[in-house]
Amino acid sequence: MKKITLLLSFIACVVFAQAQLLLNENFNYAVNTDLLNKGNWLVTGTNTASPNIQVTPSTITYSGYVNSGVGQEVILTNGQDLNCDFTAQTSGTVYVSFLVNVTAAPAAGDYFLHVGPTDMAGNAYIGRTFVKTDAGKIAFGILQASGGTATYTTSTYDLNTTYLVILKHDVTGKTSSIIVNPSMTTESTTDWISNNTGTNATANIGSVGLRQPSASANMNLKLDGIRVATSYSALFSTSTGIFSPKAEALSISLAGKTLTVKDVVAGSIVDVYSSIGAKVHSAQLVNGSVQLDNLSKGLYIVRVGNQSSKIML
Repeated sequence: MKKITLLLSFIACVVFAQAQLLLNENFNYAVNTDLLNKGNWLVTGTNTASPNIQVTPSTITYSGYVNSGVGQEVILTNGQDLNCDFTAQTSGTVYVSFLVNVTAAPAAGDYFLHVGPTDMAGNAYIGRTFVKTDAGKIAFGILQASGGTATYTTSTYDLNTTYLVILKHDVTGKTSSIIVNPSMTTESTTDWISNNTGTNATANIGSVGLRQPSASANMNLKLDGIRVATSYSALFSTSTGIFSPKAEALSISLAGKTLTVKDVVAGSIVDVYSSIGAKVHSAQLVNGSVQLDNLSKGLYIVRVGNQSSKIML
């Protein structure tokens, strides 16, 4: 009876997590490879300009953030634009959290991240997150949709410093907001910078986009740890951090405590989570397999990149 109760609790946890966390992206792919076609990342519109967005070694961290120091990162300068789908939302609020470290930005400001409809259909770029230089510092901005004017933070921030930024978009009310270095326990009711200008005819929010402007914009920034959720708390909850509703099942086999994983990038990191969502093991694949030592019998979730599967030891 106890095992059945645990399993039912675990299943309930999975359902809840999938209803809350829509995307968990740590760029956990092979270093120095193109992000295109990794996970769900596809070209936005017809923008095939180079340079391509590449996966680079992780260098930025933020204390206390659940995705800090996990996987790799990407650098945005100029060229190719990509987007990644998640389960489309036609009402309510979509939250996007990420880490960003800006080396250079234009004085006039430009945007580097946004959300939009599934497959970024119609080039509807919503919740455009901007950055600009401001008297030797930087300021972050938000624009709800094309045709409006961005609203910027009054505070200024340092170059070459990692910040936690959250983009919030009210799908029904068509208002976008950002907040920088917020509390990771309670959502602020006063510190958001909001914008509802521009034309937004989007029926759903179902993707997040990475944008690289033209070379003349002089933008250079590092980005990591993207999480998309339907609640503020899910952005920081480790219990929802191991599931992805769009993840495909891993091709895995288990012999004793030797786990063999097929059809993933060589050298990928394998993370193993307990039935209550706690990470209990993390190791790099060697010749397609990893040894699961010091794990007791029970139900576990194995995750590699955006894919996950259950195993029973």
